[in-house]
Amino acid sequence: MKLTFAGTGSAFCMAADNFQSNMVLEAVQPGSDQPARMLIDCGSDARHSLRNLGYMPNDFDAVYISHLHSDHIGGLEWMALANYFIFEGHQAKLFAVHDLLEPLWEHSLRGGLQISDQGNNSLSSYFKVNELSPAKGFDWQGVHFDVIPVEHIVTSQGTMLSYALFGHGKKQSFFLTTDAIFNPDAHMPLYQKADIIFQDCELGPRHSGVHAHYEQLVTLPDDIKAKMWLYHYQAYPKPDAVSDGFCGFVEPGQSFELG
Repeated sequence: MKLTFAGTGSAFCMAADNFQSNMVLEAVQPGSDQPARMLIDCGSDARHSLRNLGYMPNDFDAVYISHLHSDHIGGLEWMALANYFIFEGHQAKLFAVHDLLEPLWEHSLRGGLQISDQGNNSLSSYFKVNELSPAKGFDWQGVHFDVIPVEHIVTSQGTMLSYALFGHGKKQSFFLTTDAIFNPDAHMPLYQKADIIFQDCELGPRHSGVHAHYEQLVTLPDDIKAKMWLYHYQAYPKPDAVSDGFCGFVEPGQSFELG
């Protein structure tokens, strides 16, 4: 199993050599020369970042959506229409927590996807919809994924959750935070259990309060930092993460063999 970062940038990253933080997970398919591929989030610039890796929309048999910000779902309309019209109606499995599916369709995709040459469509016209429960997680290509609600935006009016992934690989486990506030008390059991951690990391002078900032992450215990890679960063100069005890900052296009 291999995880490749199509991009490592934040939602607003406009660096010419970077894209939003979407990932491609590949796994061997029994009896096939071609790996199965799951796209983890599909942001607004997915058509460029995936082409940069040599992929087309029909190269994916699954998409996982962590939450509804545009750097995580803004490319789904493109993927749906490209597969529908260009790639003979190819349908990828769409994995998303039940609570995300109605607003994903009603507030993000319906305007561009409902009316087509065949009349009115729905989300299931474009994807094989798989409703997830955080209590159960899901299985894909022989790997079990725990789906973990993490706080992303917390205000007096309410909380926006993102749904992190904990993958149980045959050789090692990994924790992918998606978008989360700095919450070491809640995340420490996952940090400790994972063999490798992919942590969203904010840079720059401003602490937004909706992502873990580098200045917060550097206070984590050394044994946690020693297995932590940082991604979802802005185009500011990067600190020397290795000297500070981390594995480093993930580079665009970087791959990790997960076993």
